[in-house]
Amino acid sequence: MASIAIDGDVAEDEWKGAVEYELLYEIEPSYNGPAEHKTIALVKHDSEYIYFAFKAFGNKEYIRASIRSRDGIAWSNDNVVVAIDTYGDGRYFIGFSSNPLGSIWDFKREAYGEPDSSYNVEFEGYGQLTDYGYSVELKVPYTSLIFPETNPQKWKLMFYRKLYNKGIETKYLSNKDIEGAGCRICQSEIFYSLNNVVKKQKKRLIPTITANSFSQRNAAGEMITDSPSAELSLGGYYEIGNNNLEFTLNPDFSQVEADESQVDVNSTTALRFQERRIFFNEGRDFLGSDLSTIYTRAINDPTYALKFFNRGEKHSYYFLDAEDDQTVLIVPGNQRSYSAILGKSHANIFSYKYNLDRGQGLSFQATNRNYDEGGYGRLYSASGGFIIDDKYGTSFEVVHSDTEEPVSDLISTNNQAKNYTYNLDGESFTGSAAHFALYRSTENWFTTFSHKNKSPGYRSDLGFTTENNWKRNNLSHTYRYRSTGFLRSGSASVSTGILTNFDGNILDQEFEIKFNADFSNQISVDINAETTTKARFEGYSFTDIQTQRYGIRYNPSQTFFLRFSYDTGDGIARNVSVPELGNRVNYSFRGYYQFTDNFRINFNYRYNELKNKLTSEDYFSGYISSLRGTYQFNRDSFLRVRHEYNDFNDNAFTQVLFQWQPNSATIFYLGGTINREDIDGTWETEGSQIYMKFQYLLNYD
Repeated sequence: MASIAIDGDVAEDEWKGAVEYELLYEIEPSYNGPAEHKTIALVKHDSEYIYFAFKAFGNKEYIRASIRSRDGIAWSNDNVVVAIDTYGDGRYFIGFSSNPLGSIWDFKREAYGEPDSSYNVEFEGYGQLTDYGYSVELKVPYTSLIFPETNPQKWKLMFYRKLYNKGIETKYLSNKDIEGAGCRICQSEIFYSLNNVVKKQKKRLIPTITANSFSQRNAAGEMITDSPSAELSLGGYYEIGNNNLEFTLNPDFSQVEADESQVDVNSTTALRFQERRIFFNEGRDFLGSDLSTIYTRAINDPTYALKFFNRGEKHSYYFLDAEDDQTVLIVPGNQRSYSAILGKSHANIFSYKYNLDRGQGLSFQATNRNYDEGGYGRLYSASGGFIIDDKYGTSFEVVHSDTEEPVSDLISTNNQAKNYTYNLDGESFTGSAAHFALYRSTENWFTTFSHKNKSPGYRSDLGFTTENNWKRNNLSHTYRYRSTGFLRSGSASVSTGILTNFDGNILDQEFEIKFNADFSNQISVDINAETTTKARFEGYSFTDIQTQRYGIRYNPSQTFFLRFSYDTGDGIARNVSVPELGNRVNYSFRGYYQFTDNFRINFNYRYNELKNKLTSEDYFSGYISSLRGTYQFNRDSFLRVRHEYNDFNDNAFTQVLFQWQPNSATIFYLGGTINREDIDGTWETEGSQIYMKFQYLLNYD
């Protein structure tokens, strides 16, 4: 066949003989109505690659597209996606996408989860505007996919297009998407056969060099600059048959871009942050849990880490081993958590899955962490998800934990559970946790009942558990409306929940009403009203807690986006000696302005306030504001400047970052951060950092 140049130009001679499909259905805002604009998808393959092309017709004056970094086109951009399920059973699919200007996106999506955009593999993609709309070409090497060792291959495909039809966000699909009929790709009837596919074995190395220079004030107030330091690390990926081995030695797992700051002034538990580290990219679907049994950011600063996994047609398994130099430990308690950074520890994670059709399956997980200070944390779980019929489904998870605490003085508190302390004093105990859900889904109605619990002795040292000794039951019922009129979609839901401890004391009993409306002028409105009839916090009881939340989102074009939310009512002051009920006001606004295809400003402001009901004195009040400007040179590189001010702590930081990423694993960062503190009205620089990181993908496939 003619060689296909991936330039976005769908030339007839290149694509002659391709298999052709059409995206016939509009799944949003209408419910499987006819697609107004024509979209053609083409497929070809050879011995090393599978190729896709899209011809997206119409809607030219409303196309939204800007130059974005990899994975930056999921929101507020026209794009087309091909979804590939190489096993055809719906357990997950890999999505490959491009917008009309050639910015690309790849992701993994499990049967009933959200797209995981941190998942990156090798592929080529490009798009271009045309006289009929736009066109896209994609080229995916077989080495970027995991598939069974059969001949011929029979892969399930699904094609998707997002557009702003006359300004209204609209989604087309190559098949109908029936609520309650199983995962989305499970419903596709497109199977593409590939004969005599030669499966190459992955052989890749990723060497990395990092360099840093720190400056900070000492106890005498003098600014001390450390000598620049550099470190080398090495990662690798090897495939043997259908077995995959990935390792990293002396990895630099530090965050290049700072996490978005969270308001924690009234929080009594640890905060959760998103996992961004590339090593944990592949295999994340093995670690899913409704009870957060595994949280890979618990592996903080490893000397080495390796993982081994195999995806079979019915049986799949995953094993991870890591030696951590600095170990983050979260000790859950009654409505409060305690944390410490210990020394070395050894971590293991094992997961097994038995795969069924339509995304169903059974899973088993086991984790273990041994501490150099002595002690261990072990966990065993079993879970599953099943479709009962075309309306009903269910899921479950049961967990057992064994704990022997290390001995350390890094946690010191007089609080304690019924049978043990929260201090790290070598005690041993066991615990359990469970989840069960039953749901019913139709075109307009969605109902779910769920139960979760974590016993007083339950801990998940490699998971994310900040509280134990609770049981929660929830029941919710939702009506969903979809239309092509002025009100394009909406929902109304009622829910009720009760949270108790294992002694039967009510910790929270609530009733909530929610409304949502999406209008054709790109305005979206949310209204929530919640009544907590009973609440209990650390022995103090409260009744009749009322809160209201209002939100509005406006996205009239690719140039401008704004979201405003306002939260008012009652709130419990938790971080005071005697908890009290106060008057709460929280509001925020965030958005962006796209000045050109290359330059964008993002802004975010969050204000939180809680006042005494009688004296109107503040328990706390303050805000966090941030401003971020990004200049996108091309889809591979950008320069970003970010400034954030934290009024709660009277400090701020400014970060400048340049990034170049030409493929999934080759990345170059160069940046610097200045931290400042407001001392008696005078801004003082408290520290700074200059850093560089360069990792390069050596592909020996």
